[in-house]
Amino acid sequence: VLQQLKEAEIGAYYADKTKEYYAYKTKKVYTPSGKFEIYSKTLEEHGYDPLPKYVEPAQSPVSTPELAKQFPLILISGARTQEFTHTQMRHIPGLRSARPEPFAEMHPATAGRYGLADGDWAKLSTRNGSLRVRVKTTPDMLPGIVSLPHGWAQANVNLLTDMQDRDPITGYPDFKALLCRVEPIIPYQE
Repeated sequence: VLQQLKEAEIGAYYADKTKEYYAYKTKKVYTPSGKFEIYSKTLEEHGYDPLPKYVEPAQSPVSTPELAKQFPLILISGARTQEFTHTQMRHIPGLRSARPEPFAEMHPATAGRYGLADGDWAKLSTRNGSLRVRVKTTPDMLPGIVSLPHGWAQANVNLLTDMQDRDPITGYPDFKALLCRVEPIIPYQE
């Protein structure tokens, strides 16, 4: 393991045991049947659909077309970067050099449509607020989607999320899909 760490550019993940496959054969599954269930009698007993189904996010071009006129892009959040663990390790110079600033990933066509290019500073806004981020263009993102990784104190994506729209079963807020817009900004001098 020590040799692997010496050879790794940014470190390596460590687990105290190996991945266990087929755990269901030796461990209890905590469902009424004791098996993996797709059809949930528990949900059915509480008045919910017992089968998984797609539900349009509370904010989307489909569910909130008027809001989409003001915020035409879809913001996804919560992506992790390998260098950091949530908000931790950002003070370590070797790790921080790989990801020195908060960034938002988007397709080059999306950035271009709003007058942005790779490396530009942008104002990323939702109806709940705005953040200053560096644009990182990548063809890996679908056009019209903006991804903001979590863990940056100066660009806390949770400040943009909407706590009003919650999942009816879990009560969890809609952290992963919001409507947003981006616009170029001139960076402030530090």
